[in-house]
Amino acid sequence: MVKCAPSFSPLGVIMPVKAWLLLVIALLNGCALWPNHEHRALNVPMVESMIAKQCSGYAQQSQTEQQQRQQQQAMLHDIQAQLNLLTAATPGFTNTHCPPAENPTPNEWEGKIIVGANEWIHLSPPGHHYQARVDSGAATSSLSAKNIEYFERNGKRWVRFELQHDDEADAIALEAKVVRHVLIRQASSAEPERRPVVSLTVNMGQSLRYDTEFTLTDRSQMTYPILLGREFLRDVILIDVSRQFIHPKYQPQTISQFNSANYSAKSTAKQIAKGTP
Repeated sequence: MVKCAPSFSPLGVIMPVKAWLLLVIALLNGCALWPNHEHRALNVPMVESMIAKQCSGYAQQSQTEQQQRQQQQAMLHDIQAQLNLLTAATPGFTNTHCPPAENPTPNEWEGKIIVGANEWIHLSPPGHHYQARVDSGAATSSLSAKNIEYFERNGKRWVRFELQHDDEADAIALEAKVVRHVLIRQASSAEPERRPVVSLTVNMGQSLRYDTEFTLTDRSQMTYPILLGREFLRDVILIDVSRQFIHPKYQPQTISQFNSANYSAKSTAKQIAKGTP
C-alpha cells in the first residue's frame, strides 16, 4: 500500500502571516493615538499663556476703573470749589429765609368749621370736659344719664339725673328744665322710647359755643358719653371722619380774666363817652 505525502499549499502559509501583520499594525496605531509626553508638554505652555492673558485683561480693566474714579473725584472737587466761590460772592445767599407758605386754616373750609369724628367738648353745666362722638346720622344729640327723676320747680317740669364722667370718676348730679319730650325708635325694640330733652351749653375749641338740646338716656355701654347729632351741626359745621380731636380743649375764663376783660370794656366805654380816643 502506497501512502501519498500531503500536498503543500502556499496559501496556507500566507494567511497566518497576514493575520500577524494586521495585528502588529493595529497595536502600533493604538500606541500612536495615545498622547505621549511630548504632546502633553506642548499643551501646558498654551494653558499658561491663556491664564496670563486673562490676568492681564483684568489688571487693565481695574486700572481703567481706577482712572474713572479719579476723574469723578476731580470733577466733584471742581464743583465744590465753584460753589464756594458763589457763596463767598453772595454772603446773603446762605442766610436767605423763605417765609412759610400761607396755608388755609385746616379747621375751616369755605366759611364752615371742620370737626373730627371725635372731639373734646366743654359742657355747662356741670363745667367739665367730655369726649363726644359727632354723628350726622343722628338727628338729635344724646347725653348719658342715669337715675332720671322728674320734679317741679316754679310750676315748670324739671329733671334730675346723674352724669358719669368716666369709669373712675364719681357721677355728677345735674338738674335741668325739661324742654320737651321725643320718641326714639330703637332697632332692638318694637316700641318707641320716650325721652326727656334738656338744653345745655356746649363749647368746642375757642370758637364754637352753642346751646344744644340733649335727649337723656343711659349710654354707659357706649364708648363716648355724649353724642352730637345733626341739630348741633346747624349747616355751619362739616365733619371730617378721617380726623379726630381737631379742636383743642375749651379754656373757660377765670374770675381774674373775666374781671380784667370787664374793666377794660368799662374803661373803653368811658373814653368813648368823653370823646377821647
